[in-house]
Amino acid sequence: MIEETPAVVAHNLSLTGDEGPVFGPLDCTIPSGGLTNLTGAGGSGRTALALVLAGRMKPSDGELTVLGETRRSHIQRRVAVAGIDQIDFLERSVKVRDVLNENKSWARPWFKFFRPATEEDLRYYCEDLYGPRDLPPLDSYVSQLPSLDKLLLRVALALKPAHGHEIDMLIMDDLEQVHSFTDREFLLHTLDRLAERMTVVVNSVNPIDDCVQPRAVIELNTNQGHFVPDNTGKSDDWDQYEATPADEHRPPQDDAMARKVASEGRE
Repeated sequence: MIEETPAVVAHNLSLTGDEGPVFGPLDCTIPSGGLTNLTGAGGSGRTALALVLAGRMKPSDGELTVLGETRRSHIQRRVAVAGIDQIDFLERSVKVRDVLNENKSWARPWFKFFRPATEEDLRYYCEDLYGPRDLPPLDSYVSQLPSLDKLLLRVALALKPAHGHEIDMLIMDDLEQVHSFTDREFLLHTLDRLAERMTVVVNSVNPIDDCVQPRAVIELNTNQGHFVPDNTGKSDDWDQYEATPADEHRPPQDDAMARKVASEGRE
């Protein structure tokens, strides 16, 4: 039996920023092909990990191999990333046609005549990903699109990059930015279908197995440098809080303040 080569192998991977640790050190192995769900607390640590795995950010320490590549420039050409504002934010005030025009202009040689985006271009970028869903009108402003369509458009552009290299892996960050459960279900089924021909990694706070069955679920603590309260305010904490005498919840007062309060109470 031939042993499968993982899509991602990370060992002691970590990132440190100006404000201290961002994530790690952590180890993880992502299988090749299919849909993998990275779960755990949301925030900058998880997004930074997505950028590192996609070759868009250099880790501070550790070893990383993605699709057999160790050089970031090689990883970037083969791994698409979507859903991260620092990478693929769409301006609200531009039209869908303008978004496609920008991608087309970067893809063409400088000496070649530029042809504005048409319905044919829209189908080229979006039809395969959208499936039975209506494509967004070319003359619609980004601000007029539902959140699902904005994200689908970002994924579609990521899968057809200007550099023209074939994409072998997609990392999608922050699934929860699609708030509607119905829309999120459609997105997950779309990504699951895409995972039949490439490795797809989805970052989410909550598990996704209520909609699709991921090939792997990897829970990571990427916020080790962040404050985590011992008492989270959940039901057990409230039961203990309400059982405590009321005076113990009051902030401490110095003697002078206590005498003043007592004096005002007698007047």
